[in-house]
Amino acid sequence: MFRAVFSFLISFTILFASSAYAHPGKTDANGGHTCRTNCEKWGLKTGEYHYHDKNGNIIRQKSKATGVPAIRVNSKHIVKVIRVVDGDTIDVRFSNGATSRVRFIGVNTPETVHPQKPVEKYGKEASNYTKKRLTNKTVTLEFDVGVKDKYGRFLAYVWIGKELYNETLVKDGYARVMTIQPNVKYQQRFLEAERKARQQKKGLWNA
Repeated sequence: MFRAVFSFLISFTILFASSAYAHPGKTDANGGHTCRTNCEKWGLKTGEYHYHDKNGNIIRQKSKATGVPAIRVNSKHIVKVIRVVDGDTIDVRFSNGATSRVRFIGVNTPETVHPQKPVEKYGKEASNYTKKRLTNKTVTLEFDVGVKDKYGRFLAYVWIGKELYNETLVKDGYARVMTIQPNVKYQQRFLEAERKARQQKKGLWNA
């Protein structure tokens, strides 16, 4: 009788261990490992990386942090504006949930948040205008040849429907033209908008 009970306990222990700990193998620093043997038996592919929960159940590879989509030259991306930093800089969320900072191409509004400069004349007006126009709005970013600046910010033209917002800032006197090669696609439009704003003494040209 004792031997029968002992044999049953040994068999149960082995069966439970096999179920709870699907297969052997040390885990790495992330708490997971790669399946090398008998993978199909456990519903895995050979070489598939996975984890085990505290009960030994298999968990597929944890999802990695979502990165910004690949940004190609002259590409367009629909995003949501989640924060306006100042008149010419915004934070956006891409369709996959990734967020990033975007600096408008070809224009420059007076500074309001520069760590080494005081708030410049007409800066608050420009910042408030962009907050009013873009906060929580869905817009289209159009990229040019140079995708990022030296600070790691994306560089883009911002479209609200058919309105080129970069141009609007210049046309209404909230920004000056600032051309930095190689992003010159709409340079002539911006220069013409600035010429008219100067003539009409709009915004910062009348400040």
